[in-house]
Amino acid sequence: MKIIDKTTFQDANGNISLVARVQGTLKYGINWFPELEAQKIVIAQLDRSLEKGFVLIRNFTLPNIEVVIPLILIGPGGVSVIYVTQVKGQFEAKGDQWNIVNNGRPQPDRINLIDIVLKRARAVQKYLETQKVNLPTPVEAILIASDPGAHIESMRPAARVVMSDAIKQFAGSLLQVRPIWRSDFIYNLAD
Repeated sequence: MKIIDKTTFQDANGNISLVARVQGTLKYGINWFPELEAQKIVIAQLDRSLEKGFVLIRNFTLPNIEVVIPLILIGPGGVSVIYVTQVKGQFEAKGDQWNIVNNGRPQPDRINLIDIVLKRARAVQKYLETQKVNLPTPVEAILIASDPGAHIESMRPAARVVMSDAIKQFAGSLLQVRPIWRSDFIYNLAD
């Protein structure tokens, strides 16, 4: 898998200094650095499972709207937007709702992760359309929980939800998808 890293505030070796970490936190919020660390875990697992023919673009900022897309995975089966979270606890993904479960009772979480990944997937879809890229399938929205301490009950979620123990199976499912693109098109699209 080819990885294109567009993460801001990191040096040529991929390291983020303390000053850069503070700057990134001030610009992107308190969850910025933990989410970068969670992304590294998921990227390493995907890289072991996905062979050539896949391109992963990390932290790409869409031009003109300044929205950072955490992970864009382009493969023979299409384009996926992946949002990696480091949450811990009991959660419920039901339709477009993201609930935290306390004492067996679901209640809306203050940050709706399903909504976040859906909006980012729509933004990438619109961006590709403005670039005159016709996709045979819509951009898929995927939420991955990188921490094994997260348990997510999924009931027909609007986005695909993957827990930390199922990342390898998720990668396997990407390899099983009927190809719609050749490798040369995938690399050109990523560029």
